[in-house]
Amino acid sequence: MFNILSLVLLMVSAAAPGPVIGDLTSTSVRLWVHTDGPKEVPVVVRDGEGTPVQELKATTTAANGNCSTITIQGLEPGTRYTYSVGGQSQEAWWFRTLADPAPSCRMAFGSCANEKEGSSKVWRRLDAENLTALVLLGDTPYIDTTNLDRQRERYREFSAVPAFGTLVAHVPLYSTWDDHDFGRNDTDGNLPGKENSRRAFREHRPNPSFGEDGKGIYTSFRQGPVEVFLLDPRWFARTEGEEEDPSLLGAQQWKWLERSLGQSTAPYKVIAGGMVFNAAVRKGKSDCWGVYPKEYARLLEVIKKTGSTGVVFVSGDVHWSRAIQHDTADVVGYDVFEFVTSPIHEHLIKAADAPHPGLAFSIGEVNSFLLLDAAPGPEGPVLSMSLCNAAGERLYSKQWDSPPGQ
Repeated sequence: MFNILSLVLLMVSAAAPGPVIGDLTSTSVRLWVHTDGPKEVPVVVRDGEGTPVQELKATTTAANGNCSTITIQGLEPGTRYTYSVGGQSQEAWWFRTLADPAPSCRMAFGSCANEKEGSSKVWRRLDAENLTALVLLGDTPYIDTTNLDRQRERYREFSAVPAFGTLVAHVPLYSTWDDHDFGRNDTDGNLPGKENSRRAFREHRPNPSFGEDGKGIYTSFRQGPVEVFLLDPRWFARTEGEEEDPSLLGAQQWKWLERSLGQSTAPYKVIAGGMVFNAAVRKGKSDCWGVYPKEYARLLEVIKKTGSTGVVFVSGDVHWSRAIQHDTADVVGYDVFEFVTSPIHEHLIKAADAPHPGLAFSIGEVNSFLLLDAAPGPEGPVLSMSLCNAAGERLYSKQWDSPPGQ
């Protein structure tokens, strides 16, 4: 029976996604827009007095799914701006450039979200947390096909959710994918049609970069004392190497990670991806770093070789939230801590509560996320990370008064 609730759901599903703020620096920002057909739309950026300071045009084409991402440059550090798209503006359409230098940051990490009210509770909670970045670790959205039309449709449906759209209209969004948005549950880089998945991801996510040479979507960004390295553990998985030593990141991504870590001057380095960095998963699960022991050993060797202190792992995927201390002191000089944050939606998997010798905390909490805070302290930058729920409760927290290994 067609009732008022059905009408509301139809209106939400038919809504067009609004603009999305992407990669943000002290002098620039990336802005994503979508139109209902090929168009050229004006984008105007205004200062605190309402005076236009930048006027650009975003051109959408059918070839790009009627999406466009533009980079707005020449902005002032630590400054609040508003913007309009196509002559329209809303209260949520604003952003604040990073200070230069930026002494602090406040990021949220999450995975496994859908268009239901539970996920919207998280988006509204995050909008109250005064974030400087939102990092999505995959299964955001669930797509489960590499069909290009369906890929595009699912990104638009996900982005059209009002609470999510309000949040990312002023909080910079950074993303990687996991199996369901890559194209299929527990899949690897041999998935047919993965080029369509990458194309749709690039069209709809305003990241700083998308892998290299037309392969993968890995990227990195820095805010304050934290640099985040977003891995892609899907594109190259099992496409290189031998049967007893298959690839996970792939040679190209390994070179990028080693080079990027070696060049990083950030006190804290968050290495993040959807796939968990441990082997404590439900029985039979084939997609975790524990299934690739030689690749995990390579990761530790890269951290050691680059002299990277202050490394923290962040992952998602498993529909259970956990905090795990990796026994890595003999290799990298300190134990690396991992936070697993999942899910933003309501579906839990109890079997993911598997034993691990370094397990510090484990909970099945629906509508949950990870909050990262970094700020100056007496001994250097202080990093605090907390697993939270939609009510804003801190379920588990860990703090470093100085970068581990320093």
